[in-house]
Amino acid sequence: MMKLTFFFLMLGLLEVHASVKAQVKTVNLDVRNMPLKEVFGELKKQTELDFFFSNEELDMNSRVTIQVEKADLMDVLARILGRSYQVEIIKGMVIIKPAIEIDSVRVKSITLRGFVRDVKKQPLPGVTIQLSGTSVGVATDVNGWFAVKLPVLKGKLEFSYVGYQKIVMEFTEKMGKDTLQVVLKEDVAALDEVVVRAYSTQNKKEVVSSIATITAEEMKELPAASFISMLQGRLPGLNIVNQSGAPGSAADVAIRGYNSLVSVLGNSANGASDNQPLYVVDGMPMQSFVSPQTGTNTLADLDPSMIESVSVLKDAAAAAIYGSRAANGVILITTKKGKAGYNKFIVNGSYSVSKMLEYPEQTGGRMERRIKSLWIENQRGSTYNSSMGSYVYPTSYEEAWENGGTSSYDGWWGNGTVSAASKKKKPLYQDSLNPFYNNQTNWYKYATRTANVKNVNLQVSGGSDKFQYMLGAGYYDETGIMLNSRYARANVLFNLSAQPVPHLRIDGRVYGAYMDRSFNSGSMISNRYEGMTVNPREMSTLLLGGGVVEEDWLKVQNGERSRADDYRAQGSLLMEYEILKGLSISVSGMLDFTQGNLNQFRPSTLDPQFNENYSKGGMLRKISLLTEELLRYNTSIREKHNIELLLGLSVSKDQEFSMQGSGRRSGSDYVYYYPVQVEGGIHNYGTATSPRYRPLTTYESNFKEKTMVSYFGRIGYNYKRRYLVEFTYRQDGSSTFGENHRWAKFPSIALGWAFSEESFIKKWTERWLSWGKVRASYGTSGQIFDDAYLAHGIVKMEGGSFNGVTLAEPGENIAPELTWEKTKQYDIGLDMDMFDNRVGLKFDYYYKYTDGLLYSVSLPGDIYYNSTQMQNALEVSNEGIEFDVQADIFRESAVKWRTKFNVSRNWNRFEKSANGRDIGNLIQGRPVNAFNVYVDDGYFQNEDEVPRYYNMQGDEKYLSNDRLITISAKTGYSNLVGTPKIMDLNGDGVINNKDRMFYGTSLPMAHGGWANEISWKNFDLNVLFNITLSRQMRNNNAWTLTQGNPVFVDLRGVSFWSKEGDNTTYGRIGTYAESLRSQIEKVNSVSLKQITLGYNLPKQFVKKIRLSEARVFVTGENIFYWSNYSGGNPEVISVYTGVDDGGQYPLPQKWTIGLTLNF
Repeated sequence: MMKLTFFFLMLGLLEVHASVKAQVKTVNLDVRNMPLKEVFGELKKQTELDFFFSNEELDMNSRVTIQVEKADLMDVLARILGRSYQVEIIKGMVIIKPAIEIDSVRVKSITLRGFVRDVKKQPLPGVTIQLSGTSVGVATDVNGWFAVKLPVLKGKLEFSYVGYQKIVMEFTEKMGKDTLQVVLKEDVAALDEVVVRAYSTQNKKEVVSSIATITAEEMKELPAASFISMLQGRLPGLNIVNQSGAPGSAADVAIRGYNSLVSVLGNSANGASDNQPLYVVDGMPMQSFVSPQTGTNTLADLDPSMIESVSVLKDAAAAAIYGSRAANGVILITTKKGKAGYNKFIVNGSYSVSKMLEYPEQTGGRMERRIKSLWIENQRGSTYNSSMGSYVYPTSYEEAWENGGTSSYDGWWGNGTVSAASKKKKPLYQDSLNPFYNNQTNWYKYATRTANVKNVNLQVSGGSDKFQYMLGAGYYDETGIMLNSRYARANVLFNLSAQPVPHLRIDGRVYGAYMDRSFNSGSMISNRYEGMTVNPREMSTLLLGGGVVEEDWLKVQNGERSRADDYRAQGSLLMEYEILKGLSISVSGMLDFTQGNLNQFRPSTLDPQFNENYSKGGMLRKISLLTEELLRYNTSIREKHNIELLLGLSVSKDQEFSMQGSGRRSGSDYVYYYPVQVEGGIHNYGTATSPRYRPLTTYESNFKEKTMVSYFGRIGYNYKRRYLVEFTYRQDGSSTFGENHRWAKFPSIALGWAFSEESFIKKWTERWLSWGKVRASYGTSGQIFDDAYLAHGIVKMEGGSFNGVTLAEPGENIAPELTWEKTKQYDIGLDMDMFDNRVGLKFDYYYKYTDGLLYSVSLPGDIYYNSTQMQNALEVSNEGIEFDVQADIFRESAVKWRTKFNVSRNWNRFEKSANGRDIGNLIQGRPVNAFNVYVDDGYFQNEDEVPRYYNMQGDEKYLSNDRLITISAKTGYSNLVGTPKIMDLNGDGVINNKDRMFYGTSLPMAHGGWANEISWKNFDLNVLFNITLSRQMRNNNAWTLTQGNPVFVDLRGVSFWSKEGDNTTYGRIGTYAESLRSQIEKVNSVSLKQITLGYNLPKQFVKKIRLSEARVFVTGENIFYWSNYSGGNPEVISVYTGVDDGGQYPLPQKWTIGLTLNF
């Protein structure tokens, strides 16, 4: 920390030194026949002054001969340039311009020159300078300098820049002699005024739908693999949960609640779409989010540093124009483009160190031995004593061993018989001093490491009035904190815009990316080997010898090899022609290509039974083609009636090809692929008496294709930007549906009223209200299911064989009545800017209802092969409120502080099922992902407390954990004593599923974020907190304690039931019941997700090293969290199950140091 403080102190001294240093005004020159350009370079070295001139007005190749010593700079320039040029020195800059002719008769035009700066005297590059009423104009360069030649001697010059107040300056012929100094003031009301929406941009005051926007400035300096994680906690209505810290893994994203039931129903909703929104990058819909072949997050291929802005379309009015893909919302990503007159070259580089934020609480050594010994003791089984005529329990370990039989230690030994060899190990087992049974190895220390992230990005952009370009390239390499996990990405982006002839614009985009992901298990998404390695393969501290635990674990951890390679290529071309003023037509074509390759290898050393290695490989290729034709018309009548019209036609085709195969006995454990066919195509993996055969090699492939045709349009009207209305309509036709259901319609309407512009309101609110608007919208959007042939029936080649030919059988029954999942949504919103635009507030209420969700419904009658059919059978609703406020706490002072806070509350309900009945944990009228549990009240203290009932045969029974247990007179109820006491809620004398009750959901009640931006001089500080309220969770690590698995639990202060009257934390060891109310925790959490400290090097110092900007920064991610949860970080626990099984890849804590250079 002291070194960092010293570093920033020295930078501050450099700034002070640069500001007070006197300018050198005398020079020495001795040159002969030297080009003028080189002479200026020599003068710049001696004087440290910048020279500004126009290449069109000054011949830089003219030759100069001069010899002077300690001569005045102005005199030297006068000798070199003569009387044809005028020279000024202004604040460290030498301005050279032609001398103005006095004879106005001969003057037909003038050239105005000068600088444009902000109120802090910082140059503003890219400011548009235009002659009023004409297209004549230029843009300032990186230093804020401009020189514009005007065809008139007087008139008005307009200076405009996004986020700043527009200036109109009158000029005359005499001003051509001067160097203009123009200062633009920040227009707080206009900041972020341009909102990106579907197929266009719009002033935020004219927006009548619900759109949340974030810019590149707000997302800078976080070295994330995916831009999605950078949005977490920043936008209202957008819930992002990083459920895995594995490099290249995907986050769970939901906009205004959860519509999909895929994650809840599993195979019962096979083929349905998930809850992911539609992503559109520069007009190109993204076709996949997580590769089903490699498990890689394909959204991570887009370098966040190349993104200009992200817009989230939340309501139907904003998203309905995307029709059948927009029910879950739409996220628009706009990449950076070149700007006319603003040429720049930017280098971003950073290095991160990541580590475990915390290690889980663990129990080992003597304490673990004690718990497992109690577990073994409670597993003792009763044996029948013929002399007594009853069942008896052993009273000691010795008696249990002597009795043997099929029930003594079945749960511990894995079989029903205690062999003679096992009996010989009894002394070892009982030896409490044996170090093998008292080790306390923290396996997480072996499974984790201090990892790193390397990130570099280069961007060059610029252009002229007729040609703009942006070329970016990046490389990202992250090693995971768990062993053998890594993600790397290389990508390149090229954006081009050209105006070759008047009224014609051509835009082109080319993008390519390569991703390489490694992981250490056969499961692509973080599984128990990636996420939990404390007790791998049940390697207990009571393990009875047979190998060294550490070596066996490391053999598995380092033996398996898994690698995923993903490729993406995108290209688009758009041509737009302005037919008349305000009327244009455009044609575009887009291509999206993705391919994922997977290779997995397991060496023969990990197959103790057959000593065979195993190799598996697969490939998934997707190609998406899209063409769109658009007709646009924008006009304003008397600057009062503003009209926008959009008509469009879209045709898309998606193809998917996949293949995979596997092989055994490749011949070498050092070749991780399967290069040759092995003779002998099958082998026996059973026994000689019970043979079971499998092929040494397998292969399968598949191909899918679907097409969609769409018509869409939008018409908007506003009167003085006060009364606003907008209609959208889209009609989609898809090949995935049956002939009678291929077309669907998606209309929407939105209204807005800028009430702050009304005179009768202004007189009451003008002191505090800067601007205000209410809006309302209604619309329909849809969701198309993923499987291309679900409605047409699916055939699988698993029907056996005949005469050596494989037979086919139905995989999914034909469902010609399948139709679109549709979501109807209402939205009411309020937007306000107050106290001279110092405070901004947004409030939204929404209600959306989704019907036609897919579900596998059982068919009546006796149907061979498949007795179910996919139908539009389920309905879900989401209702919620969103609140977003931002305020400039300090605006005019030296210290500036802007704070932003947002919170969202969603009520989710499962409304209807196919037959009107609940489906597992899907309870009608309750949220999805619900906990449907029994109500427990302590533990049975004695046998008399155990409830019982009799069936029709007279057997005495008790239902525990959904299992009917027959209680015989011989065994009694002793095995239920000390287990949870479950309540008979409906009072029917029977404990069954009817006694379950709803007890919360794994979805959060509310979520939000709090961001702060603080700046002082050249320093800035950014802090982001993430908030999650009232999620229900079950810590399975704690509730499996009674099974003898105290892996992730701190046992200090934990007690177990052992005798009547005990009031303990858990029941008797050796018993377990799940789905109990006492197991559910209501969890709240607050996390410091990101903190960044940055420093912009002084301009004077930066110029000396020939840069325009330079910045250093330090960033921390996942700094700390607070939660009332009994386990670890609750963020990684699935929002779909709410169950913590210890198998999640932990979120790493990252510290990053970075540098940004702008040339």
